[in-house]
Formats: sequence, C-alpha cells, structure tokens
Amino acid sequence: MPKKLSKSRRKLLVQLEGILGKECYNGSIQNYGPGGSREAEGRSFRYPLTVRETDGEKQKIRSFTIPENISDEAVRSGYYAFGANQLDVMSGIERILSFLEEKHGLVIRD
Repeated sequence: MPKKLSKSRRKLLVQLEGILGKECYNGSIQNYGPGGSREAEGRSFRYPLTVRETDGEKQKIRSFTIPENISDEAVRSGYYAFGANQLDVMSGIERILSFLEEKHGLVIRD
C-alpha cells in the first residue's frame, strides 16, 4: 500500500492538477450571449479528472478542485481520459515533484 500523502503534498498535487486541468481549449465551441447573438469562437474549460476508488469504482471530477473526501490512493490514480487513451496526470505530477525534490532541492513544507 502506498504511503499516505502529507497534507501539504496532497494540497500541492491538487493545486497543480487544477492549474493543468483548466488549460483545455476547444476552438470549435461556439459561444452565444443573451438573445442568441454569437460572441466568439472557442472556449476554455476544465478537463474532467477521473479517479479510481479502492473498490475499483471510477469517479469523474469536474469541479475545480478534488474534494477532501477522496482518498489519497484515489487522488494518486487521477487521469485524463482521451478516447481510448489516458494521461496519468496525478502520477506524472507526483513524479515531477519527486524529481524537483531530488535534483533541485524542492522542499514541500507541512
């Protein structure tokens, strides 16, 4: 069983994923304002994060942050689904943090 995340490490993982997840943009989305007038093309959106609970159940998170009641194990499992592909975003962010700690002296304070 993986070790428990410290509060500060979990908070940082969640914050970094939130930044990344809000960087999605689709130029084909049409935006319409009041009265049906077309305002602009394209829209940014929050890409949904999928997490796997310990019982194997999958949960999509569309809110701008991961709820506190999601377990550390589920947080670590977070990924973005792209059709048949997936990007294990939380695992990737955790590996980046470990790299920065080991190679560049990053200290995540509690």
